[in-house]
Amino acid sequence: MTSPAGPIDDDAFHALTKLILVRSFSLYVRRVRLSNREVRELRETIKFMAPVLEGVDVVEIAQVSEKEHLYLVDNEPLFLKTTHKDVGEYIVPTLFLIYKSPKGRLLPQFPKAVVDAGAVKHIVNGADVMRPGIKELIGDFGKGEVVFVTDEKGRVIAITAALYSKQEMLQMQKGKVLINLHYLGDKIWQISLELVKEKA
Repeated sequence: MTSPAGPIDDDAFHALTKLILVRSFSLYVRRVRLSNREVRELRETIKFMAPVLEGVDVVEIAQVSEKEHLYLVDNEPLFLKTTHKDVGEYIVPTLFLIYKSPKGRLLPQFPKAVVDAGAVKHIVNGADVMRPGIKELIGDFGKGEVVFVTDEKGRVIAITAALYSKQEMLQMQKGKVLINLHYLGDKIWQISLELVKEKA
């Protein structure tokens, strides 16, 4: 493909196509406002959402895809509901909440898996987390629980679901151990930035 400035390589073309698709989606996303009762039920059933939802004015849900929905809290995309074929349905904090919203400080602590630099590049391209790439496990967790994945500097790069408990993982040397539900730079991250930009 060429442009007035010359040829565009494949990576640039795919990045441009992705950006156009994300912006097209964000222009037409349908939002449904939740009732006060529905918001109260979320606070009561998903404990980590409670402090973030306390005292907010409007909570909406927007369908991103057949299996993904964003919860917009006062116009900020703070939670993701997603369904994965291997682990089922989850509601998790978005990376937008962690990095871009002042409400991020209201999140309770989540268990963490610290991964090495070699694993980071794969995880931020959507790969699940393999046991050899994990350098440290912080905090306790059981099978099926949400685990934040961080690089060695402590920066959260992905939100995952545990296929095993911490104790089981500590006994393992290989294999897939965390399912990648949401990662830096993915479609959810891009759409979140675009949705907020529109409201600015």
